[in-house]
Amino acid sequence: MAMVNAAANSADKKKAPVQRLQVRETANAQQLQNILKFRNQVMIDELGVNPLSATDEQRLDEKARDEVARHLFLIADNAIAGCLRLYTSEMIAPSDEMIINYGLNAFLEFGPECLSFTDHMVIAEKWRDGKAPALMTAAAFKLARNGGALFDFTYCPPALVGLYEKIGYRCYSGRYLETAEGLQVPMILVMDDVEHLTTINSPFARLTTSKKPDPGIASWFRETFPDAAGRPVKALRDEGKLWEYLTRQLHQNPLHGVPLFDELSYDEARRFLQNATTLILRSGDRLARAGDLAFEAFVVLSGKVEIRDKNGSILACFEKGATVGEIAYLGAMPRTADIVVRQDAEVLVLTQEMFRKTIQKEPAVASKILFNLTLILAERLAATSQQLSGYTQGL
Repeated sequence: MAMVNAAANSADKKKAPVQRLQVRETANAQQLQNILKFRNQVMIDELGVNPLSATDEQRLDEKARDEVARHLFLIADNAIAGCLRLYTSEMIAPSDEMIINYGLNAFLEFGPECLSFTDHMVIAEKWRDGKAPALMTAAAFKLARNGGALFDFTYCPPALVGLYEKIGYRCYSGRYLETAEGLQVPMILVMDDVEHLTTINSPFARLTTSKKPDPGIASWFRETFPDAAGRPVKALRDEGKLWEYLTRQLHQNPLHGVPLFDELSYDEARRFLQNATTLILRSGDRLARAGDLAFEAFVVLSGKVEIRDKNGSILACFEKGATVGEIAYLGAMPRTADIVVRQDAEVLVLTQEMFRKTIQKEPAVASKILFNLTLILAERLAATSQQLSGYTQGL
């Protein structure tokens, strides 16, 4: 669904006004034109992404999908407040890139009507804090399921993985998409997996039972993607379980393995991490791209990651326990370098939203985290200065 969330991360965001929201489906060419204009404008004005900057091939592909897709839009104050695109493999065949990125060859035994794709969900800024996103996703779920879909594929930025997991989507492919919006994580919703949706209290659980689910679909998914099916979901993982998980990944108590948590008590660190998300990455994956607007930092739990400049030169290499991406995280500014996985890794995602909540609820913990980030930055600045000093002395 790739929800545009740039403006939603501003510290001074306001609560969405209380108004009656209605989700509709486009019924004519004029409505579709208005939807596409709204979508492009939000992406340009709020995310800094110009859809027209794509290659000719990408633009043609997007146009073809827009023409056959079903478009949902949200009406508020007699104006468009959001939109979402939905289509199946039956409407238009997946591109070669989609087949690879979504791992669709694993689903060949299912008919094209069984595979749906929801993307380009865009919500106007003042409606993002209310029920608008839930209304859009619920409407898309009902539309796809009534059409015979068994699986829904989407993508989202790393900072929103936890949100999508809470409503029922799962990370499953191990691949990462590099789109105009930056790094995106492919995700899947198994529409007939009533047990999973009910257990995590997903808003889709009740909708699933409106049409008799096939338990064999959930069993197939568990057998085909055992790692994804067994991956802990934040809605299930309480603070204690998350802490145990991090301890296993770092092979030591995280308090002693991650400089970011220095001087935090066990309970303080647990509370800070209660909304954390983890990502599994493969060697060669680009975790972040230079120039992308950033709202998250990463703690390396296993493996290795490299910092590379625009020419591909390696600036630094970090292993488990290290925090990377903290400059852009603190300043909500574009990344200054690429973060590339050198050795299969798992990372903990820290978002600005997490930090803001900590500031509001536990300022003492927030001050310790901020102090530790300052020390990390100071240490790296000192190392850089030393390198530059050695270079100038050699001239």
